Amino acid sequence: MPRIKKSGPLGIRRSKLVWGSVYMVLMILAAGTAWVQLKPDTRVVRQSQKQYWASVAVSASRGEIKDRNDIPLAVSVPATSFFIDPKYWDPKSADLLSNPFGRNTAKKFSKELPGRFHWVARNVPKEKADRLLQNEIPGLYTISERIRVYPHGELASHVLGYCDIDDYGQAGVELAWNHILFSPPRTRFLTRDSKGKTLDIMGGKSGVPKNTSGSIRLTIDSRIQQIIEWRLSEGAKEAKASWGAGVCVDPNTGEILALASFPALDPNDRKNLKNEYAVRNNVVGRVFEPGSIFKPITMSIAIETAAASKNSTYNCRGTMKLADKTMSDVNKKAHGVQDLTHVLMNSCNIGMSMMSMGVPRHQAYGMLKQFGFGEKTEVELSGEESGLLKSPEEWLGTVPANIFIGQGIAVTPLQAVMAIASIANGGSLLKPYLISEVLDSDGKVIHKGGRRVRYQVMSPGTAEFMRSAMKKVVSEGGGKMAFSQKVSIAGKTGTAQIATGGQYAKGQYVASFVGFWPAEKPKYVMIISLGEPHGARYYGGQIAAPIFRSVAEDIVQISPFETGPVRGAAN
Repeated sequence: MPRIKKSGPLGIRRSKLVWGSVYMVLMILAAGTAWVQLKPDTRVVRQSQKQYWASVAVSASRGEIKDRNDIPLAVSVPATSFFIDPKYWDPKSADLLSNPFGRNTAKKFSKELPGRFHWVARNVPKEKADRLLQNEIPGLYTISERIRVYPHGELASHVLGYCDIDDYGQAGVELAWNHILFSPPRTRFLTRDSKGKTLDIMGGKSGVPKNTSGSIRLTIDSRIQQIIEWRLSEGAKEAKASWGAGVCVDPNTGEILALASFPALDPNDRKNLKNEYAVRNNVVGRVFEPGSIFKPITMSIAIETAAASKNSTYNCRGTMKLADKTMSDVNKKAHGVQDLTHVLMNSCNIGMSMMSMGVPRHQAYGMLKQFGFGEKTEVELSGEESGLLKSPEEWLGTVPANIFIGQGIAVTPLQAVMAIASIANGGSLLKPYLISEVLDSDGKVIHKGGRRVRYQVMSPGTAEFMRSAMKKVVSEGGGKMAFSQKVSIAGKTGTAQIATGGQYAKGQYVASFVGFWPAEKPKYVMIISLGEPHGARYYGGQIAAPIFRSVAEDIVQISPFETGPVRGAAN
């Protein structure tokens, strides 16, 4: 058994020395470990640099846009974007990019490039991307993004608008409501595996970010939209018109049921976005003199101001001297003595000019402002024009008479249809609206559209009289080509010259028909306009009225005076 020695002072000192040495060794080891942790081996640094080379902001999912019946009109779907890492890219492979991406792209990557990341193509559709991925090209890589897709192509494209390559709204509802629909891009970190071959794309430490976009339900009825687009396109092509516009509203609520513009636009094909005519929304962005479709409005003003009564008569001799000019009817035709209904049925310029003389100009101007002319309707769309309404100080000479026949004033199709809607609904000018509901990312309703009266522009009695007169325009007057055996239609034709540089351009017209149905209790109000027709016929009664009739008959077939539910619409 070993003997245990007692520790004296010397033993204690030796023990302390031993333990001190052990302590120092441990401290040195700890410091070394800490140094390794704080300053990795340069080989480790180089390896990590091989694995990580870029962070990229990619498109997130954008909120859906649906019609009144929940049919998707704009959605976000997965897409593939291609990029090149010059470190692994061989410029000699550039020719391989020519077929899928074009010669210019191939030329760009046929030389040495700096950095580690260069976009080749963004948001390539899945089918095309899959074909490209069949052949592995060193240095060419992919990232999954989201792309905006319009499932029905041209349908309602001028309502919806379109987005740029980064999914930011550029027109229509997409632009006007971008703050709701847009979801900020997500940062993706690009890495390689330890062998430097496999591309891995991962999100940040927080994982996949929550979708922050909301969604929108429109008042648009896709069925009615499709009908109007088809009929407008066919009619415009037949008349060889440069442009066309059609908009249908519910006169009792102000809901826009359909809004169409010609030429058509397919926002899925970005080449279309370079066509100025196709991109333009003629319903809100096209301003023109309305011509005779304006006469129901000015006649209503004459009645409301007591400048005319329902029993008033006017003797039309075909021409009339007014100020320093001569007013005339088409072909200087004399209509003889006419009451108000026949003035409208014959679209008599002389009768309307005589009528204008009894309305004080400031009063007429004020009422036209209440009808919504000279200012925007404030519909939920970008690019809306306010039209042109001269100040009363400029109403000199023949100006009042010209305005009463729809000249010397410029309107948009939407302004015109809303003014006529006031006749259809009993005298209320309503604010048009496109948005039924707006929902946040959690599906909570944060906005509801609804009926909003801007002004009471005429009495119910005046409105009733005008409805009756406009019905006779179709059944017995100049609007006979809008007459239908299937549904009672009331309306007014209009053919206006196009003013350029302060003068009317020879042979250039805008042909229109505006009206409503059923005439006795209107549920729909619509305008059809064709700009710059080049065919043998160019009058509104000849080329716009038949389109109007066809649309009305088609709508009755699919939905007899029913438009489907709209959430949040007030009664």
